[in-house]
Amino acid sequence: MRSILAIAFFICFVCSYNLSQADLMADSPVKFPAEGALPAKYPLDQPAKTAEPSEKDYYIFSSPERSLQQIATIQAEMPRGDFSAPPQNWTHLRRTQRILTGGGALRLMAIGDSIVADTMRSGWVAKLREAYPKADIQARVYVRGGGGCQHYKSEKRIQTYVLPYKPDLIFMGGISQQDIGSIREVIHQLRAALPEVEILLASGAFGPADLRIPEELAQAPWSGTGAYGKALKSLAAEEKCAYLDMTTPWAEYIRSTQMHPHRFYRDRIHANEYGEQILSKILLDFWKSTKARAQSSPRRPRSGERFLEEREG
Repeated sequence: MRSILAIAFFICFVCSYNLSQADLMADSPVKFPAEGALPAKYPLDQPAKTAEPSEKDYYIFSSPERSLQQIATIQAEMPRGDFSAPPQNWTHLRRTQRILTGGGALRLMAIGDSIVADTMRSGWVAKLREAYPKADIQARVYVRGGGGCQHYKSEKRIQTYVLPYKPDLIFMGGISQQDIGSIREVIHQLRAALPEVEILLASGAFGPADLRIPEELAQAPWSGTGAYGKALKSLAAEEKCAYLDMTTPWAEYIRSTQMHPHRFYRDRIHANEYGEQILSKILLDFWKSTKARAQSSPRRPRSGERFLEEREG
């Protein structure tokens, strides 16, 4: 399923974004296959046993698919980096906060594209469970290659494939959203049936933009550092949703390693296991309690010397 999502997304993306704007391949130390992606160094050790019912080209599956042990192994090996803690605002996540800290069932559903699938495949939900042991966190992922709310708002997909799970928390992100109006429509559909559902809107990460050039990164149609990020943050405020700029800390982390961005990619668009863990670290930092944040020791970046040699051509 991972390869199907990646191929479908790449086809959709090249039709809507000018890859020549950011030729990361010009100085890339990594040789990607002509088709498909580099093989996984760490295949999922707890893969979802069965895909849940959905329509053609859409996928629903459970998360996390990595164990805490595998996550620890990947994070110990990956290049060390640093990022600024993303702003944390629990104003529109009060119910989720109560469940995490006080206990109870929390049903999470992530909706989006293959980047959202990568984010969830990082196993960050396993780390969230570890951080909040009182909560019974159950997570599902609903994605398609190149999927955005322009797809999910139609054909009664929210009513058919999301509402039956009665999610308490929705995570919507990725790099395939085509317009703010469609995101707003999906929010309204969710709230019409689930008035108490809480929603976290996130900007994108990965994709072909060269994060080493801030101006170019800001121009990417999914970037939290440009017009899209401003519009998404404004939408979140209007619709009483939480907002997370994932673009800024993701870019900061990779820049701080002083390594080429492709060291964190499995193909020209998508994260490898190290890249996925950057997304996991960002989400975990966002969900940290105020006390845990205060107690966290400052991160110190260091450059990696021996990473991903096996991925080079």
